[in-house]
Amino acid sequence: MRVAAVGIGGAGGRIVDRLWRDNEQRETTYLGAACAVDTDTQALEELNVLPEDQRHSFGLLETDGNGTDRDRTNGIAAIEDERLEVRRAIDPLVTSDVDAIVLVAGLAGGTGGGATAYIADALEEIYAIPIYCVSVLPAGWDAEAAVNAMQALRTLEATVDAQILFDNEAWLPSGQTVDEAAESLNETVVTRLGALFAAGETTESESVGQSVVDASEIINTLSDADFATLGYASQELETGEDTGKGTVIDRIRNQFFTDESDDIDEIEAYDAVETTLRRAVRGKLTAECTLDSADSALTVFAGPPAWLLRDAVTDGQQWLADELQSPEIRSGDMPTPSQSKLSVLVLFSGITELPRLAELETLVEEAD
Repeated sequence: MRVAAVGIGGAGGRIVDRLWRDNEQRETTYLGAACAVDTDTQALEELNVLPEDQRHSFGLLETDGNGTDRDRTNGIAAIEDERLEVRRAIDPLVTSDVDAIVLVAGLAGGTGGGATAYIADALEEIYAIPIYCVSVLPAGWDAEAAVNAMQALRTLEATVDAQILFDNEAWLPSGQTVDEAAESLNETVVTRLGALFAAGETTESESVGQSVVDASEIINTLSDADFATLGYASQELETGEDTGKGTVIDRIRNQFFTDESDDIDEIEAYDAVETTLRRAVRGKLTAECTLDSADSALTVFAGPPAWLLRDAVTDGQQWLADELQSPEIRSGDMPTPSQSKLSVLVLFSGITELPRLAELETLVEEAD
């Protein structure tokens, strides 16, 4: 699935910056284009890899380029005056091969929490492709952050096709602040987003899966979803593949005259698929939810082709349908011949029971 990613505010910009790096390190690309927009010019300058011409400031009159200091009203004022200018900065990203627009924002901040819904609304006016938001929830129990986040979530519900939630509180290491843990938090969300968006983007003929997940499968899973969350797990495999050592002739012989499937124990492969799926489903999600409150799910199995047993994938799909008490489970595989890792990404959509949102709502009520 090819996406155009837009980071809004400091947190959103840093995550999209990390997505850019992740995309460059993959054998196939899922990022059609990307940019960051912010009221804080220094935060834009501190991004690591996103090209400078893809970093755009706005709201300088309201913020002097210093950001909104978590003032959501200020963030709204900044975008109201430059709504069309920001859309024009994003327009070049949305080419004919892009399947969806993905906005990324930290909702506790004034820029991400205030401007994101306005940007989504401006894009929705002219584009027919889906618009999703990766909505980052605040850590801790700060009432102002909770108010910003809940108000942003409500306005985004009316403007985007779905929100993929990431809860900083759930992933924040004990004793650390969000700023201190920013690298690990961003790596966590980018690993999962990359696994989702890269599905179906393989280009090598030998890498075509038995049941390919394409953009339409992701779009259908997220259709009318409101909120979604991601599960992920991976494990290293003993594939017996060449590690790059030996002569050129040795490597060519290994490539063309050995069959990896001869070295794979099917029981071991079946168990690996089953175990990794269950870890992805029952492990920590990007936002914790009651699983049977999800309307549908999509699983993406990635790894060396011989390990992606059709029976294991099919049985895993049935197991997940039983867990969710829902028949709407999509599934597919993404062979990665050059990798020695098996991974499973699970997208849960249409979820309604989210404990963290209930906690934030309580904070908002207590603040009134």
